[in-house]
Amino acid sequence: KIKKDQIKIGINILDLLSDNKIVASKSEARRVVLSNGIRINDKIISDDKKIIKIIDFDKKEVVKISFRKKKHFLFKII
Repeated sequence: KIKKDQIKIGINILDLLSDNKIVASKSEARRVVLSNGIRINDKIISDDKKIIKIIDFDKKEVVKISFRKKKHFLFKII
């Protein structure tokens, strides 16, 4: 779950991954992103400065973040 005011400002992909315990640290998040290990809505993200904004969410206000091939997370705006 992500708060709407955070999304309006935008949240860095590294902060999102580390704050939600998808990866252990920001440095690990950076390594995973740069090695094409993160997908947002099935699109590979290779920019470690990516900012998640409201346009990344679908009509149901959900975004799917995939870590490597087997771990998938759904984030909903609250």
